[in-house]
Amino acid sequence: MTAKQDDRQSVRKSPRPRWKVLRRNPQSPVDAAEEKRRLPPWLNLITAIAMLCVVSLFAGLILGWVFRGALIEDPSGGRPDGAGATAAPKPSTSTLPMPDVRGLNEADARQVLSDAGYDPSIVRISKVPSVASTGTVAAQDPVAGTTNPATITLSLPSPATMPPLAGKTLEDATKALTLMGAQPAVKRIYDPNSTPGTVITTDPAPGSPLSAAPTLTVAGTASSAPMSGLKGSGSCGPISSGSVNGTKVTNGLRCAISHVPATTYWILGRSVARLQGTVGIDDSSDTGAKAKVTITADGKPLLDQDIAYGQSANLDADITGVLRLEVTVTDASTSKKSGTSGTTYVVLANAVVLGSAAAIAALGGTP
Repeated sequence: MTAKQDDRQSVRKSPRPRWKVLRRNPQSPVDAAEEKRRLPPWLNLITAIAMLCVVSLFAGLILGWVFRGALIEDPSGGRPDGAGATAAPKPSTSTLPMPDVRGLNEADARQVLSDAGYDPSIVRISKVPSVASTGTVAAQDPVAGTTNPATITLSLPSPATMPPLAGKTLEDATKALTLMGAQPAVKRIYDPNSTPGTVITTDPAPGSPLSAAPTLTVAGTASSAPMSGLKGSGSCGPISSGSVNGTKVTNGLRCAISHVPATTYWILGRSVARLQGTVGIDDSSDTGAKAKVTITADGKPLLDQDIAYGQSANLDADITGVLRLEVTVTDASTSKKSGTSGTTYVVLANAVVLGSAAAIAALGGTP
């Protein structure tokens, strides 16, 4: 047997080593402490799941932040049709009603607005001409009851003067004065040189301090009344028929001619504007009749003329503001022809005064 074979035999005969299994001894103090520190399997599972949730949450937050930044830069989400863009939210509107602060001083008005919930920064102060007491709110914009005003303007008064309103319509003039706190009274007169419904004069005059109740004199439509219907004093009287220089007379005044001047007058009260008619000798009078006719308005001559039989003179005179109208007739003939009898007359044929309806009614005439 060789040496190599002897070695193999010795290996086979040598006993196989046994591995020692180390077992924990529960009686050992070290092993007992380690057993207490070891977690049960179900608790390890719960811990793992919780950690996974936390990691997922943080990952979601990071991804959400990244995508949010991308959407802010491109609201359409990169789509060419712009789909995915969202409209900006509309601002909320206030439902606070605007209080009425007119008549309050500035400090009290601001306090009322603040108490109503309005931000003091939106209140503006404007100075406007007004007859209202100085220091109190004369007007406000917006008006009371309005909701959600972006700004509030309070108008405080400053001394007001009468603006130039002549030629303006009554509506525009009234609006201009009302905005300054005035309440105008209206007086209507007939003015042939003014358009009906427009302002002729104002009281106070333009540039003067404005009162709380100014007066507007406004052009009214013309009304007329026959002179024969007005109450006068003198020798002239009404007629309703006849003719002058071939023109038929439907109403008028007839004044007897004498060598002594005969005057008749009417008080017009400065209310009428015009006198119209025809002056002549009554066609039924003596053919040689001739008279001097003088018509004056507050002493100012409107007509001063000798008129003979068969002649006439048209009268169209401005008597605006006239208080007293006078007609004086004097015989200017040198002789009378035979074959005539009775009194001769000067006639104011179809004579009328023009004015507003109120003025005519005040004179006692029939518009």
